[in-house]
Amino acid sequence: MSTTRMLTTEEFDYMKNYQSFIESRSQHQSMKRELLKEIINLYGEKFYRLHDGTRKALDRLCWFAAEKGFCFPGSTYLGRTYEKSKGTIDRHLKELRKQGQIVTVYRRCPSNNGKGNPVHLFVNHPYFNHWVKYLQLNLEANVETDVKTENDQIAWESKSKETKNQPTYNLSLKDLNKYIRNDVNLKLPTDYVPSFIPTAFRSTVRPFFPYAEDIYELWGKVHLAYKISRLEQPLEDIVEIVVQAFKNTVFAYKKKRIQTTFIAYFFGTLRGLFIIERRKEVLRNNDNKLFYNFLEA
Repeated sequence: MSTTRMLTTEEFDYMKNYQSFIESRSQHQSMKRELLKEIINLYGEKFYRLHDGTRKALDRLCWFAAEKGFCFPGSTYLGRTYEKSKGTIDRHLKELRKQGQIVTVYRRCPSNNGKGNPVHLFVNHPYFNHWVKYLQLNLEANVETDVKTENDQIAWESKSKETKNQPTYNLSLKDLNKYIRNDVNLKLPTDYVPSFIPTAFRSTVRPFFPYAEDIYELWGKVHLAYKISRLEQPLEDIVEIVVQAFKNTVFAYKKKRIQTTFIAYFFGTLRGLFIIERRKEVLRNNDNKLFYNFLEA
């Protein structure tokens, strides 16, 4: 993801001087491998068919980001170092943003006060949520949520002629259409929440969000966080994590700890829990590889 957020000099200095997540070279190497592993999973077998210079450039990005969760090497520098064009480096950075591996913000250009050099925040680094909160990034506003299902299409698609000729209670379809148009201040109760939204989530959220549209929008943020996290297990299998993130957000709201918005805080909390769950998946996958199945050999 790329945002139009530009860092002030004070913000950038704070980021550069922030305490390091790693304490030794071995930890540095370990965190670099963890970040790179997520990128390799993204590319799949295609990663090993990339040019050697491209793979080294991606490796170097992860190395730079391992310490504090972000890096800011220029595409020109990486291209010259590993004998690739700036366009090639930019293309791969764009792919990493598109697939939710990095979020790019920008330093302010001193000459014209406009957009300057990029700073890449790594989504899978433990410090990512800290930078999101510190910079007050509204990530969900920068990614289109694709929580479109067949239910949505049925609800709003054009009706057949046979249906149009049938009255709905005491209203004709024409009058009903006027009644439920988007510019009419009509709030649907929670009974109208789409059935694909899990019951556990609906029942937890309902006391705080009494309208169907609000619950639908909130579930869209859940789907977005899940998509960015690239978890292997289905979303419906980890609804309890979503519910816990919502409860944590409500608690923070009651304690007046939220400095942005409720939904933005919920999104950041959920991202953090999903990152932890993703690490567990990676560890489980690595543990499974340690055992050799002699029966299938």
